[in-house]
Amino acid sequence: MSILKVEHISSGYGKKQVLYDFSFFINTEKLVLIIGSNGSGKSTLLKTICGLIKPMTKDGKIYLDGEDVTSLKPSERSKKGILYVPQENELFEDLTVLENLRICGLGKGKKSLTDQNMDEVLSLFPLLAGKMNSRCFRLSGGERKILTIAMSFVNKPKLIMFDEPLSGVSPNYSSAICEHLVRLKGHGITIIIAVTCPPHRDPALVIEFCWIEGGGYGQETVHSGAGHNDASGGGSPSQSI
Repeated sequence: MSILKVEHISSGYGKKQVLYDFSFFINTEKLVLIIGSNGSGKSTLLKTICGLIKPMTKDGKIYLDGEDVTSLKPSERSKKGILYVPQENELFEDLTVLENLRICGLGKGKKSLTDQNMDEVLSLFPLLAGKMNSRCFRLSGGERKILTIAMSFVNKPKLIMFDEPLSGVSPNYSSAICEHLVRLKGHGITIIIAVTCPPHRDPALVIEFCWIEGGGYGQETVHSGAGHNDASGGGSPSQSI
């Protein structure tokens, strides 16, 4: 069963259509890059999957673990396990790192973030251990990105979609951020990352990727260490990632 299946999605903003009959599916927990130039529809796709944008046609469908979530509100999709992390850092600036993590722990009806949950978060994101009492406005761009990734992990969703997570980050932190994204995949979470350019210095991150140009679709699978690429592109037929 596909963890995520997108069928015949056409969407955009008002009367402006950005995506045209877009289809793909992800069979198992993977880390996928969606690559495209500015304005190609990367963010539009992610926002459509999480419910912030509605499909323009009735035949557009989105499935999570085989369940049709197309008609669900963004909050309902979030409860099902779909999480969208926008390019802009959405942190509570005057609160500490610990307080931001605890707020995320209130999701899905939880009363608080348990010590066990916190230990798991810190084991995955050790760079935050010495920053727990720091207020967010004092963090560097890279530290803010890592905190954002940690906050997305707290409630362990099935699918996390990151929009340009390396934007505005210094090269010193890019590799660390990529490593943290790979760690999430190791915990059974499907990761989709929308980027304008793939991170050249982090080949471990590029497990599989597809690209968008003008609302169209292409796909390439990179088999790590095997030196073999299997590429296919297309229109409406559903592509496996």
